[in-house]
Amino acid sequence: MTSEQDILATPPSTPAFSKNWIVSSKYDLFFFIGSCVFTLFFFGLFRIAHYFNFVLRGDSILITYFIFTAIFDHPHIFQTFSRTHLDTGEFKKRKFTHTFVLAIFIVIGFFITYLGYDSELIVFASLFGSYHIIRQHYGFLRAYKGINKDTEEIDNWLDYGLFYTGMFSCFFNDYTDIGSPIVVYKNLTARFPSLPPDIVGIISFCFVTLAVLFVIRQLWRLAMGKPLNLPKLLLLFAALSTHYFVFFLTATPFLVAEALETVYHDIQYHGWVMHYQKQRYPNIKKVVLKWLGVSLIYGLLVGIIEIWGLMQQGWAMYIFVPFTMIVIYHYYVDGLIWRFSKEPELRKLMFGK
Repeated sequence: MTSEQDILATPPSTPAFSKNWIVSSKYDLFFFIGSCVFTLFFFGLFRIAHYFNFVLRGDSILITYFIFTAIFDHPHIFQTFSRTHLDTGEFKKRKFTHTFVLAIFIVIGFFITYLGYDSELIVFASLFGSYHIIRQHYGFLRAYKGINKDTEEIDNWLDYGLFYTGMFSCFFNDYTDIGSPIVVYKNLTARFPSLPPDIVGIISFCFVTLAVLFVIRQLWRLAMGKPLNLPKLLLLFAALSTHYFVFFLTATPFLVAEALETVYHDIQYHGWVMHYQKQRYPNIKKVVLKWLGVSLIYGLLVGIIEIWGLMQQGWAMYIFVPFTMIVIYHYYVDGLIWRFSKEPELRKLMFGK
């Protein structure tokens, strides 16, 4: 029989998984990880709308894109302003950026459109947007590594290498062997850069190699009694599998593909900013619901304008220029306002440490 002294002397067993979350398991699993299922929702919506000839002239592309852009995408763009313009500290810190730079963006958008380079603007916004999405997933990956103390050098190399080779093999696959302009919608086309297929092959080979090494490393950690970082593993699976589905397993029109790629990012961002709002303004009653409501109103108005512009084309596209440039401003400014290494107060606000 084991004595009480032996029991006290026995060290506690190490759990198989570390499970530190940014907010909570339920919140993170819905907003930051599990929201990838909305990509499947929009793919199903597109197929159903195509089959049943829904509204908007029976156009399955427009009905799918409208629901995406009005309810998810533009509301998430508007949410940025709660961090840039509502936050007095941030606004004072970068007042020039949040006023004059934003205005300059819009003026440049009109100038580019006037010169007839609107299709090039679409290409730039699309490429910048995809990079922005990848960087946001990377940010969550780093966050889960940090709060779970998953910082060994070999794990850093494997995690970041696996993530970037996987994401860019998917992303670059969409830009190989493009022999003609891409149809954005009807007569609106854009010529995207075309890459040699060998580039995707090389990156994919690196990804598969790193995936094997990654699995071996996880098994080794288990054998050594080191816990596996569960939130990190789930995020990697969600982000990589979603991009693989969009860029390898489906072939959809440009606007639908944009919805499939972006909606996961949109919901992640909504969850992130709502967490920020609750932490930053704890004394403002229902601050999250108020911002969400206003952002949805903004999204519906902008979505209607965008769909109308796509249906009319020609001069009508000018009306949407300010909103396009606000999107690009969002891509740009997001790289400035969430730098935790330079703002320890913000890190403490969002992560509690």
